[in-house]
Amino acid sequence: MKIQFFNLQKINLEIEDEINRAVQTVIHRGEFILGQAVKKFEEELACYLVGYDQGYVTGCNSGTDALILSLLAAGISAGDEVITVSHTAIPTVTAICAIGAKPVFVDIDPETWVMDISKVAYSITTQTKAIVPVHLYGNMVNIYELKSLLRDIKREEIIIVEDVAQAHGSRLNGIHAGTIGDYGAFSFYPTKNIGALGDSGAVFCRSEDNASRLKILRNYGQKDRYHLQLNHGINSRLDEIQAEILNIKLTYLDKWNERKSRIMDIYRTEFADLPLFFQKRCVGCKAAWHLCVIALQDRLTRDKLVEYLRSNGIGTLIHYPVPVHKQTTFSSNPVKQLSVTEDVADRILSLPMNPALTYKEQEYVIKTVCLFFTSLKINKL
Repeated sequence: MKIQFFNLQKINLEIEDEINRAVQTVIHRGEFILGQAVKKFEEELACYLVGYDQGYVTGCNSGTDALILSLLAAGISAGDEVITVSHTAIPTVTAICAIGAKPVFVDIDPETWVMDISKVAYSITTQTKAIVPVHLYGNMVNIYELKSLLRDIKREEIIIVEDVAQAHGSRLNGIHAGTIGDYGAFSFYPTKNIGALGDSGAVFCRSEDNASRLKILRNYGQKDRYHLQLNHGINSRLDEIQAEILNIKLTYLDKWNERKSRIMDIYRTEFADLPLFFQKRCVGCKAAWHLCVIALQDRLTRDKLVEYLRSNGIGTLIHYPVPVHKQTTFSSNPVKQLSVTEDVADRILSLPMNPALTYKEQEYVIKTVCLFFTSLKINKL
């Protein structure tokens, strides 16, 4: 049996007719940039996230741009320090660097694998202007705890930009990821919980003024055509075809998240007696899992399992094998020790988990993983 890590074709084929109709609608309408499909998606996503509470969504070109726009709208500029984690996708950090700000890394919690809030206070300086907590694999950083910390040290002016790329549908104490901080940056990369058929992103905020600023910034800095209001705007507009597709996929989000939740529960149950570890949910978090990530005892065991699964036709990935602070471009920058980040990166492995994964396919993955540990035990005897 051959099992892809993520079967995008199968997921999209489930709603192929709806997607085809949506694309044809845009073509026939002849409206391709910042039209009614984008407006509808912005309104529908805001409604999904906060219901009738005040909230605004600004569609943009990608999750990376969602972070850049959030930081620009918040007034972050060259030389400002932005606290984040190194255990994340590279775009989290390149977005900070893109505006000339300086990323300051803090370690992650050894069990939840997200930002260790107890480490944040020690990294705050007079130059700290923002924090980008990353909700990873579907698990959430406790933003309420982070806000409380900033109040306690009298630094409430520090902006919180939630990186929600991997947590569409996750909630903390019943409140959606991306709606608790000052800004929530969403990526709709094709493999995300809501995935476009290309790059797309969005920013959520509660302030109407901030939303207006975001919409100007994404459109060159102009509010109306040929009338410039901000001279540091960029071209980052969610296009109409992607917006129509996202409007369809948003209606399936909870259903697909529930499918993945059942898959995750089965993995946890079946692997309960094996010497591997799952990410611990943060207190109060109802995770909408984006990835199923396990941690092995050490790197050697992880690498052996990767090869064993590959030889048996099972695709895997590592999210992420090299922490950002260990990337070549950061090698000359002095970074404090991030021992948990480095340890976790050496031991983690992502197993197949997507809405298209069948019970039979998951059963094969489980059986193969169990056989690996059986053979490991026999070889040690």
